Amino acid sequence: MKRKIGKKARATRLVRRDRPDTRTDAAGRVHLALHRDPRSGETHVALESPLFEEPWQNDVAAAAAQTAYASFAGGPSVSRAVALARDMMGSTSRIADGFLARAPSGSVACKAGCAHCCYQSVGVTPPEALAIVDHLRKTLPGAALARVASRVAEAHERTRGLSAEERFSPEHPCVFLESGRCSIYEVRPLSCRGMNSLDAGECEKRLHEPEARAAFLASGAGSRAFLEPIRAFHAVSAGLQLALAELSGLDMSPLDLTAATHLLLTSGDGPARAWVAGGASLESARGGDSTGDLTIRNVSGSVGSSG
Repeated sequence: MKRKIGKKARATRLVRRDRPDTRTDAAGRVHLALHRDPRSGETHVALESPLFEEPWQNDVAAAAAQTAYASFAGGPSVSRAVALARDMMGSTSRIADGFLARAPSGSVACKAGCAHCCYQSVGVTPPEALAIVDHLRKTLPGAALARVASRVAEAHERTRGLSAEERFSPEHPCVFLESGRCSIYEVRPLSCRGMNSLDAGECEKRLHEPEARAAFLASGAGSRAFLEPIRAFHAVSAGLQLALAELSGLDMSPLDLTAATHLLLTSGDGPARAWVAGGASLESARGGDSTGDLTIRNVSGSVGSSG
């Protein structure tokens, strides 16, 4: 994201947003405004009102939206969506790494080979899914790609129709988890980049002990985790989703990682091209939208129901 966080905007004028492809959310709201600098003629994106309680999160969301808007200035395309997702992934990691560098020594429990959080449904945005499949196609030879596609298909068949609670189980590892490590670490989803546990033992017990897992799911409470990286992920994702939905008219409904990867690997380029054209071609891969969940909103730091 190229826009500097906290940079004071110069005098601007509002750009009309009554374009036919501008979309509102389920409540009929529009969250972004376009402003044009009368001197330079440059257009920048701003939030109509705060999405998050922390000012820095709103700055990050606005910067992500600006990057997304600029990336699609020439019109949506699959290649631009992939490049944008890569940009958002890198930005999320840089922000998270900045927070982690200031964390007290030994407070964050996550480390290489620790994969207790990799046994659950993972939500992704359409650009993330496109970037992951693009990475697989470009880095795996034909036989290896076919094996991955087969493994994804098997996982999809086992997990489709299951609730998020049922997916949280040692029986349902992430399809990209290999020997305790992420096989797509370079393009891992935004949500994975934000998660940093403060107690690996708690994560292990909650996953592998049925009683502990049931109690955790029944409580509705979040895990003990470093909140700032999680909030960074939510801010970046919010800016990305809002910009592409409101300013480019694209369907940004959340997708399930396994289902989306399966769809894109088995259906050729058709669904991706239809999506950038404004269609709902990824609808069959949609995952649960948890933005209304109070626990998620508290963890993400979102304001009201707009986060």
